Amino acid sequence: MSGRFVAGRNLAIMIFGFNTDIRAQDTVYHVQTELREQERRLESQVFVSGRCIGKRSVALPPESTEETTQELARAQHRWVVDAVREGFLDEVLNLETSEELVVQFLGSQRVSADEVVLRFRVLSGGFVAAAVQVGARWKMDDASGVLENTFTNDAGVAEMRLALVDGAAELEVRASLESRETMRRFLVKSARV
Repeated sequence: MSGRFVAGRNLAIMIFGFNTDIRAQDTVYHVQTELREQERRLESQVFVSGRCIGKRSVALPPESTEETTQELARAQHRWVVDAVREGFLDEVLNLETSEELVVQFLGSQRVSADEVVLRFRVLSGGFVAAAVQVGARWKMDDASGVLENTFTNDAGVAEMRLALVDGAAELEVRASLESRETMRRFLVKSARV
């Protein structure tokens, strides 16, 4: 997109981006995500009291269209905003941007006396990855099983339900996209309703 300034000034390129203010732990964070067109990068910066405390910058895939670039920017912005809210901002800002798939455990929430919802995020090349197949095996004391496979949403998040009354469950989570696959292990401890 481009536009002209009034009075015949130079042609200016409009910057596409997102801005969000979030209050977390008595601090107001400002998250700004924009496309750095010259460098072909998406950059999310996090500010507190007008001072940049960190940024996440990733190269755009070479085949990105304007539409996919906007979707990637929206997903990255949502991811950084969620990281501020959920308290794992440092991990997001310091995450490697290799082409490997990365699985993150976002947490669990008890939905009934005998069931929890598990939330995972999958990244590919430092970007949140939609439509990634996610599966998990679980083990508790002397029982084990397999959770039904699911796919990540546009924010790279997948949810799975696990029957967990008391104790802890060991999870082996697998994510696969095209010819790439990764596996990560997590320990989930139950909490009472």
